[in-house]
Amino acid sequence: MKNPMRASRPTFSQILKASVERQDQNRGWCDRCKRYQQLAARKTIQNVPPILMINAAIHSHEAKQLWATPNWLPEKIGIIVNQGQFFCYEGQDLEHHLRRNFYDIQVYELVGVVADINSGENQKSHLVSMINVAPSSRTEEAESKWHLFNDFLVRPVNKEEALRFEPNWKLPSVLTYESVKASHHIDDSWKENLDTSLLYRTWGPGESDNAEFKPLHPSEHPGPGWPVAIDAEFVSLQREEIEISASGQRETIRPSRLGLARVSVLRGNDGEDEGKPFIDDYIAITEPIVDHLTLFSGISPGDLDRATSKHALVGLKVAYKKLWLLLNLGCVFVGHGLPKDFRTINIHVPKAQVVDTVDLYFIPARQRKLSLRFLAWIVLEEDIQQSTHDSIEDARTALKLWKHWRAVEEAEGRHVCEEMVRDIYKRGWEVGFKVPGSLTGPRRTDAATPEQSGAGAGGGSATPQRGITPVRPGTSGGSGGVVGGWKPPPLPQ
Repeated sequence: MKNPMRASRPTFSQILKASVERQDQNRGWCDRCKRYQQLAARKTIQNVPPILMINAAIHSHEAKQLWATPNWLPEKIGIIVNQGQFFCYEGQDLEHHLRRNFYDIQVYELVGVVADINSGENQKSHLVSMINVAPSSRTEEAESKWHLFNDFLVRPVNKEEALRFEPNWKLPSVLTYESVKASHHIDDSWKENLDTSLLYRTWGPGESDNAEFKPLHPSEHPGPGWPVAIDAEFVSLQREEIEISASGQRETIRPSRLGLARVSVLRGNDGEDEGKPFIDDYIAITEPIVDHLTLFSGISPGDLDRATSKHALVGLKVAYKKLWLLLNLGCVFVGHGLPKDFRTINIHVPKAQVVDTVDLYFIPARQRKLSLRFLAWIVLEEDIQQSTHDSIEDARTALKLWKHWRAVEEAEGRHVCEEMVRDIYKRGWEVGFKVPGSLTGPRRTDAATPEQSGAGAGGGSATPQRGITPVRPGTSGGSGGVVGGWKPPPLPQ
């Protein structure tokens, strides 16, 4: 026996049709009878777009219960527009019309849902997105690939979880349907007509304090594979707000918020201008800065204020547009710890366009990632960041580390690079992964064995000094090593 409540439950397609063809009642002036009359107005549809954005508009308890019904939201709908009339079908009705092939029916598939999440009492609700990324790929894939997008958290979820709704805590807000004809069609033609003039524009004599700053020349054309070294500095716009519970547990009420203060981009291609910056933007910030983080950013009070700054400040949109242009031109970004910078800047760069020296000089089994300053000291024998951070210096150092890695890999193979990294970790443990002090004296270029101290009066055995011991690939040596032309600096005495 059929449940009468179930039999009377409207389908999604029926509600969509009623919403589109809804009649509005209002009053209007009638010139014929010279008085106000009750009027009924109904919109007619002439065609439908390839993308449908549908507001769920849940305002009643009955509507919430409807959305909680399993599988009530169809994954596919079919729409027919005929002589101003709108028809919508789903399920078996849709299959029937597709088989008949009598009308021109547009088939849409569900590709995204924005859901309103209620976290509980005394908590504001927030929005998350459930998106099926499969239709947006260039290659056709049979299975759906649903993902949860919750601020910076992105993780795969199964279809059932993505499309399951609960009246008490999870309800849909906006639905997105895409025409199946548009699936897997990515139009990149706009990239061929990018206006790149912003990259060549200068902003005044105070644009950069670095004497090596050199704007792009019209003969320079960033494009696919063009390497650029990048580093950014940030200031704090909002402090972290925490709350200590009665049990002593620390809970973050509001996370800290950083703002982009400076971004530097250097040429990474071989040539006389290699390592020279062509972007060195200081960002004008109008909202209050709670901490300039000078020790880590090199930004001092007044640097980002148009009234007091000695720099040629640019707006955030200008700085962002430059990075966006380099991204869509296909440039490869080289830097150290780039995911965090990109996240704070709020720009997504595909992995294929990122070279992160944090990952190059890293052994996952060791878990510890190496700082830029330590790598500069042990690989390049350079002592950087002695007082504060400088984005040009940091970007150039990351570029040198990448170039060094490539040189070793091309000369002796990737396995030698891996041996080099193992040696770096070994030396790191000996000094606690800290730079012992400023480098002094000329860079050592020989591969001599450790020097021996003179024997004492009693003729006792000499104690070798800690220094550089040559290590051939595949062999072990002393505390240091020479791998692929790489020589770590001697440990302090």
